[in-house]
Amino acid sequence: MKEEQHLQAFEERKETIFKWAVEVRGIENSSRIIGDNASRAVVELLSVYLHRQKKVEEGFQLNHAWFKSEKVKERLPEFEHKAKIVSLMIELELLSEKLSYGTPKPIDSTKKVLDLFNELENLLKKMIS
Repeated sequence: MKEEQHLQAFEERKETIFKWAVEVRGIENSSRIIGDNASRAVVELLSVYLHRQKKVEEGFQLNHAWFKSEKVKERLPEFEHKAKIVSLMIELELLSEKLSYGTPKPIDSTKKVLDLFNELENLLKKMIS
């Protein structure tokens, strides 16, 4: 995908999380929606950064499922703050997956996903600009 498409996908997922899930339904009723979108959204933002830095080719596709283990480091090129970003993204992916499946989880788990999302968004946007 092109950089613009990654940005659009990020914004759509962010809007789904904050406009629909948080504002309309409420955090307590939206753990699945937030879980399904948080990790995927951040992957889109990381893709934008990697494209802008010319670390990956235009056709390169990141997969949120790669962030279930430290092995993802082997698939990614070197980039600024890689260790911190990958660590946070692994934590986000694992928590997001727990929210997405099974019975509803405690609201603290959902809030933690939102905190990780915000931290990663802020970090990546600073790196992109």
